[in-house]
Amino acid sequence: MGVPKFFRWISERYPGISQLIAENRIPEFDCLYLDMNGIIHNCTHKDAGEDVSFRLSEEEMFIRIFNYIEHLFGKIKPKQVFYMAIDGVAPRAKMNQQRARRFRTALEVEQAQEKAIKEGVELPKEPPFDSNCITPGTAFMAKLSHQLKYFINKKVSEDTDWQQCEVILSGHEVPGEGEHKIMEYIRNAKAQPDYSPDIRHCLYGLDADLIMLGLLSHDPHFCLLREEVTFGRASKTKSKELEHQNFYLLHLCIVREYLELEFQELKADGALSFPFDLENVIDDFILMAFFVGNDFLPNLPWLHINEGALAHMFGLYKKVLPQCEGYLNERGVINLPRLQVLLNELSRSEADHFEDEVSNEKWFQAKKMEDDLGNLGTKKKTSKGQLVITSSQKELWKKKIKPFISNRSSKQLDLGSGLNAEDRHFVTTLAETLRLQWSTQEDDDGKRNLVIQFPAKSSDAEDEEDDDDEEANVAVFRVVKQYDRAMVVDVSSELAQANYEKTYQDKYKAWKAKYYLQKFEWPLESYDTELVKLCENYVEGLQWVLYYYYRGIASWPWFYRYHYSPLTSDVVKGLGANLNFKKGVPFKPYEQLMGVLPDRSKSIVPKVYWDLMTDPNSPIFDFYPRDFELDMNGKKMDWEAVVKIPFIDEARLLAAMEPKNKLLSKDEDDRNQFGVALKFTYSADVNFVYPSSMVGVFPDLPSCHCVENIFDMPDTEGLEYRPGLVEGAKLNDEALAGFPTLHTLPYEGALVSGYGINVFQSESRNPSMIITLLDSEARANVEYGKQRLGQKCFVGYPFLQEAKIIKVSDSHFNYELGPDGKSVIQTNRTPKEIDEFAKEANYIENWHARRLGITIGTVECLVYVHMLKGLVKTEAGALIKEYGENPSLRSIYSTQTIVDDVINQDERFIEKAAVPIEEEFPIGTQGFFLGEYGFGRPLVVTGHSNNKAEINLSVQRHKEPDFAKQIIHEASLSNRYVPSYAVAKRLGIDALVLSKITSSYQVNTIGGLKVNLGLNLKFAGKGQKVLGYSQKSSSGWEFSNTAIQLIANFMVTFPDFFAAMHRVAVRSDVSETDLWPDEKAPGTRIKEIGAWLKQQGVNKLERVPLEAEQLDSEVVGGLAAVGEKALDLAKDPIMKAMKGVPRTAILKPSDIELLLNNQKFALGDRVTYVSAAGKVPLGIRGTVVGISRTATALLLDIVWDQTFMSGNTLGGRTPPFRGQTVSASSVLNTSNKQVVSGSKAALGRNSVKPVPALTTSSEATTGMPQYRDAPPPGPLRGTWRGAVNGRGRGRGQQHGQNNLAYRPHPGNSPSPHQGPPQQQGGHAPRGGPSRGANGGGRGRGGRPNVGPQGTDGASPSVTPAGEGQYARVPPPASLNATGGQHGRGRGRGRGGPRGRASPRGGRGGVPNGSPAA
Repeated sequence: MGVPKFFRWISERYPGISQLIAENRIPEFDCLYLDMNGIIHNCTHKDAGEDVSFRLSEEEMFIRIFNYIEHLFGKIKPKQVFYMAIDGVAPRAKMNQQRARRFRTALEVEQAQEKAIKEGVELPKEPPFDSNCITPGTAFMAKLSHQLKYFINKKVSEDTDWQQCEVILSGHEVPGEGEHKIMEYIRNAKAQPDYSPDIRHCLYGLDADLIMLGLLSHDPHFCLLREEVTFGRASKTKSKELEHQNFYLLHLCIVREYLELEFQELKADGALSFPFDLENVIDDFILMAFFVGNDFLPNLPWLHINEGALAHMFGLYKKVLPQCEGYLNERGVINLPRLQVLLNELSRSEADHFEDEVSNEKWFQAKKMEDDLGNLGTKKKTSKGQLVITSSQKELWKKKIKPFISNRSSKQLDLGSGLNAEDRHFVTTLAETLRLQWSTQEDDDGKRNLVIQFPAKSSDAEDEEDDDDEEANVAVFRVVKQYDRAMVVDVSSELAQANYEKTYQDKYKAWKAKYYLQKFEWPLESYDTELVKLCENYVEGLQWVLYYYYRGIASWPWFYRYHYSPLTSDVVKGLGANLNFKKGVPFKPYEQLMGVLPDRSKSIVPKVYWDLMTDPNSPIFDFYPRDFELDMNGKKMDWEAVVKIPFIDEARLLAAMEPKNKLLSKDEDDRNQFGVALKFTYSADVNFVYPSSMVGVFPDLPSCHCVENIFDMPDTEGLEYRPGLVEGAKLNDEALAGFPTLHTLPYEGALVSGYGINVFQSESRNPSMIITLLDSEARANVEYGKQRLGQKCFVGYPFLQEAKIIKVSDSHFNYELGPDGKSVIQTNRTPKEIDEFAKEANYIENWHARRLGITIGTVECLVYVHMLKGLVKTEAGALIKEYGENPSLRSIYSTQTIVDDVINQDERFIEKAAVPIEEEFPIGTQGFFLGEYGFGRPLVVTGHSNNKAEINLSVQRHKEPDFAKQIIHEASLSNRYVPSYAVAKRLGIDALVLSKITSSYQVNTIGGLKVNLGLNLKFAGKGQKVLGYSQKSSSGWEFSNTAIQLIANFMVTFPDFFAAMHRVAVRSDVSETDLWPDEKAPGTRIKEIGAWLKQQGVNKLERVPLEAEQLDSEVVGGLAAVGEKALDLAKDPIMKAMKGVPRTAILKPSDIELLLNNQKFALGDRVTYVSAAGKVPLGIRGTVVGISRTATALLLDIVWDQTFMSGNTLGGRTPPFRGQTVSASSVLNTSNKQVVSGSKAALGRNSVKPVPALTTSSEATTGMPQYRDAPPPGPLRGTWRGAVNGRGRGRGQQHGQNNLAYRPHPGNSPSPHQGPPQQQGGHAPRGGPSRGANGGGRGRGGRPNVGPQGTDGASPSVTPAGEGQYARVPPPASLNATGGQHGRGRGRGRGGPRGRASPRGGRGGVPNGSPAA
């Protein structure tokens, strides 16, 4: 975890630091680093106790890991270095936390399983995966290293993006934590003379302390990559597919700018006696974060991030630093005297906590009153108005003054000369209150006596009635009563005040002693000695961690020896600690395993050590308690609790293991040794067979071009590490393209509490740094916008993206450029447009304020833009920018957030003049053909003439039939959707009851719980439908025949439930007794309904967004089966020589990211994968079976014609290794040829205007050696196993999946190439393929007609005979047996030849002896 809760805190304090990754709208990166352990955990198991029945095979785990790595690499595409680091043996300081985590995890898993068994949950026979095996030295980690080497060799040999950078793997055999091995590499690289100050780093990892590690590199172009983070209860139905997972970049360059704002007071003139340096402030920030806890030290008591600890320390730092002569953290070395100043201030927070605890005790209340009284001797009152006087003053009042005023004597009251100053002041103040006369009179001894007396009455008034007597008597009575009730507090004596202070210190000391004796259980006689040891150990820890972050491991054996930290006020007692660490050596892998694993995970360690963990006579048996205490220690979450287990005694552990080590087998002993990091590079001169890492599952690599060497860290001998910012680094508005900055617009920043920042779906309660744009009024007027019409600009501040302004509007008018491109045309806005303007302006203001914490001012003018889509190639070969609408990005912005220009342009989108065709397409260039003849087929450039190319084009002998649309149309006809009102009428139920039962129907039980008795077929609030069961049109919800049948079965099974629902249909809050008044019935019936719903599998039905287009598993299975037959047609291509080919007719795979953005797709479209990088092999073909748009991209679910290693099942819809979701820009639509280079007549025949951006297609067999993959080994054909995302059973239907086709959303307009209305949705001519082909569906009918139907030219393959493409490996016979020739082929179909298992067709099967499809 690193620093608990730090990520959320910093994201809410500095709201503008994270950017959603959207297509190619992120920076280019030189280096990508993966902290691999987070990936390994995500791909192998769920959280402890989350799903006790969850199981994955090892091959599924490995493929998931491979896919994750591929996915992250594909998003970032590093140019120089790709560094994968797995945790090796950790320093001893980390093992405390590792041990605590693993003990708690094992216990939670055991408790979850026991609970499941008690509840009657049926558990799989296979033992669950023990996540504790993700520790160096285990058999699982050894297997993973072996698999990763195979995977890297494969990618480097086949993927052009992987070939362009240095790939490094630091496995579990290399000591050190993954993230710190990465930081060591960066430190060493930074020491090199040729290190670039503007190198661009991207680090993936889940630990919050990676933010610290990135900041301390002081490289400004540094980003952290991580998945979208949400807080609160996670949805169990949330899609886990990588392609639908949002990823964010946390930009440390803008974190640096926020930190500068945080401490901007220190930049003021005269604030510091030394120069302000942001790099030093960042170093101090990192040190202060240690006090709230990390992986090596516990937090100081009562310092919790979520309770404002860091913000409080920032305030203290601003107060303390001006008192110092420099910074606290001097490039990784603590300045102890300056640290002491900070600790002294921080100790006051501890005193506040102490006072909170004793606030109700009388002694403290008295002291508090003492502190609040003010000047001694004055009339003072308590908070309740009670008068406070001293005991001597009370005596004066009681014995002298009160009797005097009560008797109203005409004589003087002589109080003598012995009163002290405070008492004399008391008397004079009292006299004035009572309107008495006071004076001093000299006695015979020459002393001045204080005397008081009543004022004398005049002779004229003696006999007159005084009108004021009654009122005066009442006033005197009040004063007398007040002094009678006065509280006596002796404040006049310094000794009294000292006594109170002594009492306070004694109580404080006792309170601290109570903390230590409770937490540490020290004997009283050694209390002081132990306290100093504790504090010294803690200070050692501060310096050790700082060394670890800045220089690497200072000592392998050092560790913090306590579960708790000292109190803040005592840390200074440890400042005399010896900070000279001894390097030592790391534990061996098995020593760490025995030091961190509980006996519940003993199966992970070699068997020879088991007795040491479980035998009561073992010398280290006490290291492995089965029961242990969890101390919340002020925390709120269970995972934050202190796990109170004994620390490992290294000497005892090693002594106990020593005799057992001799009994290890050779394989076990090999796992107990250290290894080296490996470097993988591409070499075209190397060509060898790399053996399979999992025989029967993965093939040999017959043409491996990967060179594997030992990787050595950059040599630093004779060099010094360069701390701080490297000279020449580009900062602020000079930052490289894609790296955000606040400095592109004038601004100021200030901390604001209660602003309502909403980063994680809930408003933050903590202060946030709010950015206010300056001079926004000058940029908010419409004239400012009109001046920029038609011009380039940058939008999305502070995450700038290039765009072109096409329209400007205010609340009443629109302004656009005229046809001449110069004049401005003004048009009136309609009333509806005026309303829309107000809504849009309000949205923009609120979004900036609540999400980014940016106050932009009132929005008075909006600009409408076309985003930069990429570069397009002209006929002459020049690259020019193309602007257009992008559905994934906003197109409306406020003028005050528009940036006119940036200093550093994105080099990926710089327009370029045409280069000679010989330079752009040298001989040997391989690509795809965009001419109408052989559209999308692979080619090789063989020569040039007259600025045109000569090519060899690989073409098929037989034309591929258009089978997909026919299958989809047939399925849609058999399963039409019915409007809800018609369903209600058909079933004879109220429409409101239908609406409730098809969604979530909550019933309150007597026990206070809510039970859902609905079918969950629609989710209007979440904008979701259930695939194959429901959809929403413009007129309302519609349900399929299968859904209707499910509802009917529900009604037949529980007629009493539906009758009761009709009685309470209009009620929103329903209890079980409303449905069943009989007290005995409700519980039984609810259980029966719940069991029935579970049996129907309604909770497993696939939910998709309302706008998503998806085909169900049966139709996809049919398309997969026919796709295999299409693959057979693609065999034996021929080469056709062509001359005079224009450059616009040639697409290089390396160009597609910039050039392919404009294609449209429909379900059933045939596509070809044309990217040289990614999870899918180059050139293979497939069929679109799903279309969805995320916030960042248009994604296609595709069932491919052949298997490949990174293939999945698309959630169980495709055969194993045949499915994959890809970006729409990585494939060519060959059904709807929207990008054709050719004659004007050819272009005129296309329904969609062609664009110069190229999108191509190739067939399964390309004819190019580089496009071919490994041939399958023999065992692969017979031992294929389940796919990574489901255990697909051939092409038959899987348990729990629906068997319905999807009809396009009724509100969606068809794609231009879908044909006339009667053919939309995939209608094809009769006689085409049937759904029953090859057992893939439930139709009656045999193999579709995929024989020769004309030719398109052809070519023989260049690949030597006998070599195939691994991506074309068919499943083995054993796999086909469950879903192949005779699998699930029953049902009524159309369009295929009739018969049963004969050459003319069959009921869903194929003829005996025919090739499995």
